[in-house]
Amino acid sequence: MNLKGEFKGELGRFKKAWLRRLQQAHRDLLWRRGIKGQSVSLELMRGTSAWGRWLAPGRRIQISEELILTQPWSAVLGILGHETAHQLVSDLGGPAGRKESPHGPSFRQMGFRLGLDPFYLEASVDLSQECPRPWPDPDRPPARDESLRVLEKVKKLLALSGSPVQAEAQAAMNAAARLMARHNLEVLERAPEVTDYEYRTIELKTARLSTRLALTAHILSRHFFVETIFVPGYNPRTDVEEKCLELMGRPENTRLAEHVFHFLMERSESLWRDYHRGHRGGGLTARNSFIIGLLEGFNAKLDQAAAEERSARTGGPAGFSALVLARDQGLADYVRHRHPRLSSVRGGRRRYCAESDQAGQEAGRALNFNRPLADWRKQPPGGPSLLSS
Repeated sequence: MNLKGEFKGELGRFKKAWLRRLQQAHRDLLWRRGIKGQSVSLELMRGTSAWGRWLAPGRRIQISEELILTQPWSAVLGILGHETAHQLVSDLGGPAGRKESPHGPSFRQMGFRLGLDPFYLEASVDLSQECPRPWPDPDRPPARDESLRVLEKVKKLLALSGSPVQAEAQAAMNAAARLMARHNLEVLERAPEVTDYEYRTIELKTARLSTRLALTAHILSRHFFVETIFVPGYNPRTDVEEKCLELMGRPENTRLAEHVFHFLMERSESLWRDYHRGHRGGGLTARNSFIIGLLEGFNAKLDQAAAEERSARTGGPAGFSALVLARDQGLADYVRHRHPRLSSVRGGRRRYCAESDQAGQEAGRALNFNRPLADWRKQPPGGPSLLSS
């Protein structure tokens, strides 16, 4: 990779910016965990033979420039966490008198303390593989295989929800929702552990959190058995801070929620374009009102379908998924482990177009999944196109 050619003389400025980001990320990682680590130096290195190194003499952490340019920022943070775990083993030490391999129990204990995914705790991190750790997990095949079978059934049902016959499409979508609801209740009865959960990061390619994104995250956590949180991201090619959406839950739920996210991004844009062809004018206000109305209409539709899964003891207005999540202590523990210092923000007011909002509401209530789910072991192609919404 020709770094000089890519940045046309600005390489020095970008390297300084990357180092500032890495230093801040290292400080934040320790701060969130309440760890007072000794000072270290962050350095950049060239090459792909190693993505990162901890050099105890001199107390240096080195991160590959190629890693920064070729991998998502979440992967850069994962490698930084891996090297920070090595640092903590050097600083805090393992059990007295015991010799361990560099990636032995003490290293894994420090990695867990930092909240790293097991994917980043391997001796060799292969970034050509999927993170979180490739699934199903061979260490726990029975539960994982069962989840995979349920997910394949849901996949087939959602493919049927693309039927041009509205009643057939709605019936298939409702059947998929009932299947996931029953599955999650059955899993909950087995008292899942923290190690049963994972996180998936969606890069949003925007520096601004919009009402559209907030509503989409709300739909995912209300109806698809995941917890959602917006986390900081970074684009090293432009030196601009961007946002990411993190999905946390059991693997079958995070994969389904990830698909739904991309589906809603794509369909909200395409349905707005269809509507706008016959309703010119209104500009960005009309567009935002339509898309937000669509999401609200889709959420109301899912609320209505979820009512069929409520029992007398769970009644009330909340979505069925939200009720299950409230009882899922394993996921609550996992979220606290991943993000021990959480804060919430409120969105501001938005301009509003009543006609576009009403049209969006109607489109959302009629919306069904009309494209098949991608292979569960592959990331959906591309990312969402997020304009000023």
